[in-house]
Amino acid sequence: MIFQIDIATLTSVSSVFYSILLVLLFLFWRQNKDIDAILWWCGFPLFRIIYSLISSDSINYGNDLIIYIGNLSVILSDTMLMIGCLKFTNMDIRWKIIYGYLAVFIAFSFYQYFSGTDLAGRTKLVVIIDLIPIMASIYALSHLENKAYAIEKYFTIFWISFQIAIFTFWILINFNFSSPTLGPSIIISLAFAYLGHIFITVGLIILTIAQRRNQLLSESLKHKELERNLERVLEVAQAANEEKNLFLTNMSHELRTPLNAIIGFSESLKLKYYGELNEKQYEYVDNIYGGGELLLKLITDLLHLSNIEEGKVDIFLEDVNLNDLLTKTLPLLQEIVGKDSDRLKINNQISNTEIATTVYIDQIRTKQILINFVSNAVKYSENDKEVLLELVDYDDDYYRISITDHGVGIEEDQYENIFLPFNRAGIDTTTTEGIGVGLSIAKNLIEEMKGRVDFVSKFGEGSTFWIDIPKSKQRQLPIS
Repeated sequence: MIFQIDIATLTSVSSVFYSILLVLLFLFWRQNKDIDAILWWCGFPLFRIIYSLISSDSINYGNDLIIYIGNLSVILSDTMLMIGCLKFTNMDIRWKIIYGYLAVFIAFSFYQYFSGTDLAGRTKLVVIIDLIPIMASIYALSHLENKAYAIEKYFTIFWISFQIAIFTFWILINFNFSSPTLGPSIIISLAFAYLGHIFITVGLIILTIAQRRNQLLSESLKHKELERNLERVLEVAQAANEEKNLFLTNMSHELRTPLNAIIGFSESLKLKYYGELNEKQYEYVDNIYGGGELLLKLITDLLHLSNIEEGKVDIFLEDVNLNDLLTKTLPLLQEIVGKDSDRLKINNQISNTEIATTVYIDQIRTKQILINFVSNAVKYSENDKEVLLELVDYDDDYYRISITDHGVGIEEDQYENIFLPFNRAGIDTTTTEGIGVGLSIAKNLIEEMKGRVDFVSKFGEGSTFWIDIPKSKQRQLPIS
């Protein structure tokens, strides 16, 4: 009777520990669902709890069937342990063998049930069958890297192996659990068995912690290596960028000297300083002059873009009369459209009284932006199409200047590329002049002046580009 009570106490206490560890394992799985092994390991304490509740050693049943269910729980417990270990070590799982293994145990259990096998016989079957998943679990865990799992690995293997030592003791006493002289030793062996199961579960928990720790360390090392690679790439890119800027600066200066000579001499010929030209000669000289001017503009744009990227462009902000600025810029814009052309239309909605509203901008850079916008409007529309320049009081903080054309427009899939340097919105194959840096320069300049730039466009119908210019804190300034 004392023997029964002592074992019942062991099973009750162990059940409490199993339950606590099961909850911990489940919580670990909820936080680390990428580690599949944890969910299988949850089955190890779960089936131990079931076994403890229906332990054949602590309760006398009128029907032995429930005892065999308890024995099956023991086998399922260690099978779940084995599957979890195989998954944890990324080893192949032979499901057909596992199903066959369980089927063999169930078949022998049915035979024992109908033949009325005693406790010793039932325990022999459990021990023999249970050695298979125990050995497989040890084999799987032994393949873990010592460097990553040294303590956790051997701790868990020790307690799994400890079950084999207990089984060995039972074999040595020939499973004679009813011996009065061996009673205390059997109780101690059972206590160690339950203790071993508890520490096995603890080992599984620390294995999952170790794997997460190793994953974090691995990710940290990868991030550090990535940072080092990025730093090296950045250094190379910065060096290449410096070389590029140096090349552009030197090359632009080297090209400008002969180019200015070409432009100067061709302009002198056009102005007939050195005598009259026939029609064909004048046409060729005009082509030389136009080509030189275009080439000079391209070189200047490249150098300007390089200087902007390097932060070498000086922005001089001052209070400026917007109407006055527009008046001074119109002759330049008219030159782009054509002196004798009436294509450029002006819609100025800002009052042109003696006292006019002011803006806080860099005059030269703002003129540069407007020239770029009008130049694009002319380039990308037919000769007879109108170009509209509008100036409106947009809101309390900005005035808006917009340029509208009725040209080719921009396709929607090119919208995000419009302000990128060296991008021509998908028309690179056309004969239209330019290298696609003007809008990028304009965007950088207006943003340096704390303004905004944007556009709307419909392919085949035209585009409207605008800049929002910051109003001056000094709201009014006389027209000069």
